[in-house]
Amino acid sequence: MLYDFSDASLELGDFIDAYTACISISSDSTIITTTGLYEKVFKLLTRVFKEEELMSLYQGIAEYKISQEIPYAIMSNEIYGLKNLLISNFSKKTLGSEVVKVLDLFQKISNKVAHLYLLKYIEKLISLNNMRLSSISDLVEKNVITHYESHLIWLTDLAKHIKDVDKNNFPEISSNSCKFGTWLNGDAKQVISNNSKYKNIVTIHKNLHLFASKIFNILELGEFHVLITYLEKCELISLSIGTELALLDQILINKKITKDTLTGALNRHGLRSVFESQYELSLATSNPFILAMCDLDYFKNVNDTYGHVAGDKVLRLFVDTVKANIRNSDVIIRYGGEEFIIILPTIHKLKGYEVLNKIREEFQNMVLEFDSHKISATVSIGMIEVEPDYLFKHKFLDEYLMIADKKLYSAKDNGRNRVEA
Repeated sequence: MLYDFSDASLELGDFIDAYTACISISSDSTIITTTGLYEKVFKLLTRVFKEEELMSLYQGIAEYKISQEIPYAIMSNEIYGLKNLLISNFSKKTLGSEVVKVLDLFQKISNKVAHLYLLKYIEKLISLNNMRLSSISDLVEKNVITHYESHLIWLTDLAKHIKDVDKNNFPEISSNSCKFGTWLNGDAKQVISNNSKYKNIVTIHKNLHLFASKIFNILELGEFHVLITYLEKCELISLSIGTELALLDQILINKKITKDTLTGALNRHGLRSVFESQYELSLATSNPFILAMCDLDYFKNVNDTYGHVAGDKVLRLFVDTVKANIRNSDVIIRYGGEEFIIILPTIHKLKGYEVLNKIREEFQNMVLEFDSHKISATVSIGMIEVEPDYLFKHKFLDEYLMIADKKLYSAKDNGRNRVEA
């Protein structure tokens, strides 16, 4: 079919405005694009053209954006912007039939682009799920997180059915009948003692299957943009389930590790297993975590001035302050002497910094009364955000500890009593 939108009097400046996210202006004010395809789109819209010509250009643009990991929403908004620009210009000339053509053509373009994005997203999702499954299988100790495996397999199966537009042997739609749902309605009630947490997992699991049922209902309608949205929702909800189970697993793991008899912090000998478990759980659930090294400032002066008994009480005071400000799933480990390591699962850098800085502030304000003396101390902290991308390797702990240690020394060099991120 032939199209002629030249009567829309599309101006190059208007076109640039519609594509501000993609077009940049060079020093000599000539328009440049990464691929040159946008200039071709503009030239095409100023003459008679075939549908296949514009579709081909947009396929090239979409494939390039996908390769650059530019979100579908940006690409979709650009198509929407150009469509509205053409309709606006035609409306001024009361060319109703041309508006219909624009709507029809750009609907086809949107579907084509959405389909390309959907296929790429499915490919990436399956690859990520395989890595997540590998990370769970590599865990030395698996508790409730093992039940998350079944839903990762379910999600991969769902993605494959969407890719093949196949309703046969479709993944279980009922939240009560899938493998995870069977466990959730049975043994999980004894494992997840916190009732509000249990109810939350049940609710988000039902929502996950609700989106699966929506996918089943529209699978053959070719509404690829909707399928992208629903599948993204399924992945996000699946990850939130994994996050909840990972936190529960971390609590169970922490309970089995021996404690430092003096301070009540976990023993250093458990550090490697705790870190490896946290790394694998974070990789499986696509969540970062915080690793922090803490060192009490001028602690030798406390021992020399007030004695080792006073020093021991200051160490215990620090651990108690930390425990009062962290979750049950978080970890404090006595690394040696007055050095401690804190691990905060499922938390981003900014929030992790806030938690650690609150610990620093509260400890700074603590006063220990001992043998008619009032003793106070401060702590320096070096923290890093760990975002797992690869399957765990034994050397990772030493590498991350080295980075955190450098941050700690920066905190000391910059005046102590601070958190360096």
